[in-house]
Amino acid sequence: MESVKASDEIKNYISQAVIRASQWTLPNGSTHENSDSIEVQRVGVIGGGTMGRGIALALVLAGYEAIIVEHTYEAVQACQKEVALTIKREVSLKRFKEKDVHRLKSNALMYTTDLNLLKDCQLIIEAIFENMNMKIELFQKLDKILPENAIFGTNTSSLNIDEMAKAIANPSRVVGIHFFNPPHVIKVVEIVFGSYTSGTAVATAFEVCQRMRKLAVLVGNCPSFVFNRLLAVYINQSMKLMYEYGLLPKDIDNIITSRGFLMGPITVVDMNGLDVAEKVKTEHNVPLNKLEIELLKQKRYGRKTGKGFYKYDEITKKKESDLEVEFLIQSVASSASPNISLYCDSDVYEFIIFPLINEGYLCLEEGMIEEEQLIDILFILGFGWPVNTGGPMHWAKEIGVKKIAEKLALWNNLNPTAREYKLSKTLRKNASMVCKL
Repeated sequence: MESVKASDEIKNYISQAVIRASQWTLPNGSTHENSDSIEVQRVGVIGGGTMGRGIALALVLAGYEAIIVEHTYEAVQACQKEVALTIKREVSLKRFKEKDVHRLKSNALMYTTDLNLLKDCQLIIEAIFENMNMKIELFQKLDKILPENAIFGTNTSSLNIDEMAKAIANPSRVVGIHFFNPPHVIKVVEIVFGSYTSGTAVATAFEVCQRMRKLAVLVGNCPSFVFNRLLAVYINQSMKLMYEYGLLPKDIDNIITSRGFLMGPITVVDMNGLDVAEKVKTEHNVPLNKLEIELLKQKRYGRKTGKGFYKYDEITKKKESDLEVEFLIQSVASSASPNISLYCDSDVYEFIIFPLINEGYLCLEEGMIEEEQLIDILFILGFGWPVNTGGPMHWAKEIGVKKIAEKLALWNNLNPTAREYKLSKTLRKNASMVCKL
């Protein structure tokens, strides 16, 4: 679909959101005005996987020195190889200039297996596996190595940063710095504050993001934080369309992309990896659905394995529908009996998006994010939400919160145990201002 240009009103709304994001306040009274950052020159990045590599590239391009730490020499070599491939690809896409390549191949980007070489780092960002025990153990080791004022950053996408913070002597130095994939490309970062997080830690994270030319948005410490929390609802609703209604991946994706999104939800699942989704769900005791279980058995993790909900060409990585998966979807859905009627593409779109909007209101109620504008800017910059709509929360007002609340109330009556349809107090209140439910 051809993109629709944003109106002047939407452009102004987004500009205001960018300004508002910089004006952060913590529950302890620390603000952007009364908190000083520490000076950062060298950053340690622990973990040389997709996220760690991308974070290190972004740091070096912003003028920092970065040290990537891996657990074995073989892992270091694999990381160096992947960095070289990334540089080559980014040059071909004209995103890296000659001066960028020169810097990335200089001593500004270093590799090691020795954590002790981080002793002069003012900031570390861990990007290891999403496993709490591993992260706690890492922080305990680093607490004996790093300078007393060094900031501990974690790139966790879902885990409780307070648990990590308690692993070190001064937990106020721990802050979440949640990059989006790929980290050297996406221009927005969630800065996560916990119960112990200091203004200095947040100010330092914001300063580093600003230097990387990324918009930092402050969010609270809850499972999956704000972006992934809303994204999980979006993905789960899309999954239901397959295993309850028998809709095919291409049909769901087409309904979403036809409305201006960069990619559909099932493509997103394949991009992120079903194995990654399994780890996150397991960590939070969330059960897998029948489709996920079957695809995981077959090791169909997504694009990286050549097969997921789609199959991918070995060379071009171009996706195409897979009859094997489509037959599986039809088989699983044949025994389902959903009670929400979906008659057309618009019904399907609302089925996916309305619960996401409701989750956004819940995040606002819980103090996980300060304003609707900030949710919108997260999704515009971090997800490719159609700019012309102003983001999910702005769009909700445009089409009418009354309509959204009425639909969710109906779905909740039909499915009283389904959390995703239970109206948030704020959405109910906003809708009642228009017309009492």
